[in-house]
Amino acid sequence: MDSAESPKELAIDQKKKGYRYSIEPFLLVDFIRLFPGQSVLDIGTGCGIIPLLMVHREPTLKVTAIEIQESISQQAQKNIQQNKMGSQISFIHGDFLKEALEPESLDHIVSNPPYQKVQTGRINPDPEKAIARHELSINMNSLLDKSAPLLKQGGQITLAYPPERLGETLRELENRGLYPSVARFVYGNFQAPAKIFLVSALKGKKSDFSVAPPLTIYNKTGTYTKEAESLLQQ
Repeated sequence: MDSAESPKELAIDQKKKGYRYSIEPFLLVDFIRLFPGQSVLDIGTGCGIIPLLMVHREPTLKVTAIEIQESISQQAQKNIQQNKMGSQISFIHGDFLKEALEPESLDHIVSNPPYQKVQTGRINPDPEKAIARHELSINMNSLLDKSAPLLKQGGQITLAYPPERLGETLRELENRGLYPSVARFVYGNFQAPAKIFLVSALKGKKSDFSVAPPLTIYNKTGTYTKEAESLLQQ
């Protein structure tokens, strides 16, 4: 079995040019509650880092990773194979919005989606970066419209967005019967405003909404805080 041969340390390659992942995948995987044997979907997987981190943490997961961009898809497939996780991670190169996926088949959906609406900010001239950062191929509404029916009752969706979209995110989740259960704000340093927030919601299951303690990435000296350093080493 591939899982028995999986390396103790992950080898995750990405291209020198074009879209490159940052800290968000590590934040999301640290934030997510994973359980043995769960069926998980990662939307916009990029080079496959989120599924790789999840399976490294919980080897019994069955993860489907989908990526629309062909050049990045090739890197994701390479990373899955070189980490011997082909039996746990199924890869789809395609448009999530057009894929025929089984309704109510997933325990968890995770995505680090494009943050910016099309009419806001400068669109990057690099096509890979543009699609990853602006809602050119998928937006919040279309992502949630497609995601909600795929989750089992009580299933969970976990997302990352910038704080200025907090109200919109909570509202659009609840409009689809995805009830926010916990959020966490992430700060660059102790003096700066929050840079992103993480949020999890449960399908068809209302619960008390809580805000986890804040996470700060950098000390005053520019070094990682102990918590940030710990989650980056997972």
